[in-house]
Amino acid sequence: MWQDKENISLNRQVKECSIRIFRLDEAESAGFGNYQRYDFYQILWLTKSEGNRTYFLDFNEYTVSSNQIVLIFPGRIDKLDIGEKDGYVFAIDNDTFFRLNQRIDSGFLNGYFSNVFVSPDTKTTQILEQLMKLILGEYYSENRAFLVESYFGAFLFHISSVFEQTEAFKNKCDVFVATLMRLIDSYFIGERETDFYARRMGVSCKKVNELCKRGTGRTVKQHLQDRLILEIKKEIRLGDKNLKEIAFNLGFNEPAYFTRFFKQHTAVTPTDFRDNDPFVQVKGR
Repeated sequence: MWQDKENISLNRQVKECSIRIFRLDEAESAGFGNYQRYDFYQILWLTKSEGNRTYFLDFNEYTVSSNQIVLIFPGRIDKLDIGEKDGYVFAIDNDTFFRLNQRIDSGFLNGYFSNVFVSPDTKTTQILEQLMKLILGEYYSENRAFLVESYFGAFLFHISSVFEQTEAFKNKCDVFVATLMRLIDSYFIGERETDFYARRMGVSCKKVNELCKRGTGRTVKQHLQDRLILEIKKEIRLGDKNLKEIAFNLGFNEPAYFTRFFKQHTAVTPTDFRDNDPFVQVKGR
């Protein structure tokens, strides 16, 4: 049943489809058996894990079990022997993931806690299985983005709910990163230098970057840039402001710098993004 509709390599950015789905039992093992770096989000759900159960994520070694779920953030590197394993991989466009998480507002999805393997209980597993039927039924028939994203948003919600029952969440083992990410989310428009966040966290710039990279795989500056790009895209898609207004409201004094910044991080100009992105509201053009 499963097929790679466009034969796009999994370790490249998802472009044509906001969410793509792979079944492990029908995927080629070569793509998973070597280290791969991704520039988009992934959800790996191992419904069955037998044989070699070693999973390398950012070169750290884990032992995976049946019915485990892990969220793989952009920039991570992983390797898995998919022999004797069943399950699914969701490849999610970064903007789509951000949009879904705005509704859920989960510490797990925000990256406040890294490399956490979630094991749903029987009741949640049954819910996830029902959602998978809805997701796959739509994905392989009409593939209407709104419905696929809606079903998948519910899937993410239930995963996040399971995570909030784990010891990692209850003990807040990654409080530093969680606090830092919330600071970035609150101040990214006006404060774009690492030293501001280091001062607020009471550590040096070197230390804040060290802890941030250990927890999320990215530096403070990279998180600030990513958050700003996502906000620009959100504003363009809403269609309430023209590009000059968006640039000014987000702290860009020069439209030329706004254009250079956006193109440097997306490979397209704000104008091209506005004119070609299917989610942009017509009223803002």
